Amino acid sequence: MEPEVRAADERLRSWLRRAGRSATPSKSYGATKAPLDDDEDAAHLIGMQQAEEEETMARRVARRCRRFMCLLLSAVAIMLLITMVVAGYVAISDSDEIAFVTLGDWGCGPDNCRVPPSAPEGFHHGGSHTAKVAHMMAKAAESISSKFVLALGDNFYWGGVNSATDPLWKTVWLDRFSQESLQTPWYAILGNHDHYGNAEAQIDFSRKKLDCAHFKVCPSRWVLPRYWYSVVVPSDSKKFDVQFVFIDTVILAEGASMALAEEKMKSGLPPHLKPEDIDKWKKWAGQRKAMAKLQLEWFEHALNTSTADWLIVAGHYPVFSGGEHGNTQELQEQVLPLLQKYKVDAYLAGHDHTLQHLEDGGVNYFVSGSGALNGEYHAIPQSLFGTTENGFMTHRVRQDTMEVQMINSKGKVVNKVVLRRKRNKGTQGSALENDLSAQVDSLGKRVENKVFKIF
Repeated sequence: MEPEVRAADERLRSWLRRAGRSATPSKSYGATKAPLDDDEDAAHLIGMQQAEEEETMARRVARRCRRFMCLLLSAVAIMLLITMVVAGYVAISDSDEIAFVTLGDWGCGPDNCRVPPSAPEGFHHGGSHTAKVAHMMAKAAESISSKFVLALGDNFYWGGVNSATDPLWKTVWLDRFSQESLQTPWYAILGNHDHYGNAEAQIDFSRKKLDCAHFKVCPSRWVLPRYWYSVVVPSDSKKFDVQFVFIDTVILAEGASMALAEEKMKSGLPPHLKPEDIDKWKKWAGQRKAMAKLQLEWFEHALNTSTADWLIVAGHYPVFSGGEHGNTQELQEQVLPLLQKYKVDAYLAGHDHTLQHLEDGGVNYFVSGSGALNGEYHAIPQSLFGTTENGFMTHRVRQDTMEVQMINSKGKVVNKVVLRRKRNKGTQGSALENDLSAQVDSLGKRVENKVFKIF
């Protein structure tokens, strides 16, 4: 290599090293170009340094921008994540509830509730009232994602059903409550008007799933396995549950039931009971008293052994009421002490054609009995709210609270209350409960269908 070429090569390598570049010649580098003099070399080096500084500054700015954008995006992402978590938590909390609807004294179809002009005003227009209530109840059930309905008795006016395939099943219940949001289980109990007819037929309807098997409305949703029974409903998350204890107060309160039947016979109003009907009722009084004793034993055992987070009892007759029938003395003597002893959260009833909220001794009492007719209301010492408007109630049970809304046939919320769970868990026990249930089933099989049919 010529000395001039070697010297130029050394200078180039030196510039490249000082500029932070590789000092290895590229394939395009050759020694055939004329060497640069020192002034040109210095100017070229300064230009390279300036370009390098500008490029380095641009890189720093780009890195800082990227870092800032990353931090900004991270902050936005974190805020979005927090928002989603909070929203998700609220959604889980709201959805993790047991929502249901209660409806009592609703048994009017388009034709079966007609009364003479002389009947009290509250007895008129039962069919149209029920249609309006059903419409609004379906909307409310949809809005709360109701899981089931509690039918609190007097399911079929005026004299219950005659058989498990009575046409009233279709006209009063299947056709009138056909909305999608009400295609859920209906946990039913019997009222006094149901007992005036063939009460056993309503139980047979449930056991044989005749809404599906006979009327072809599937799946079956009428739940009434026996005169009294219990159901435990867990929340979707399994974090809490509610136990419902359904009792037959017409059997428990024999005196009140007998007095009601005699009163209706004297009034001449539907179901137009006759003296021979009353005689039939009296004939089976001994049987009902035996069943009442068995029911009370089962009832206390169900309360005592419950491990549910919420404990709710439902019966047709109210314990306390400011309605037309008033308090039920026999229930105050037999049921009330057990409700208080075992820290029952709420007692749900119908019978009086009103919407009421009452409280006594730490137990909340709700009367939802205006599904078809209008009664009377006068506040009593236990009263917190009452109205004679037609309507129903919605219940939303969460782990520690239960929200109850009373809604009229126009869809207006006329009263709202939030209860806090108070009950401690008890001890588990099922052997005696199963044994008593077997006795009930056995007794039911021994008793003919006509036992409680007094027509």
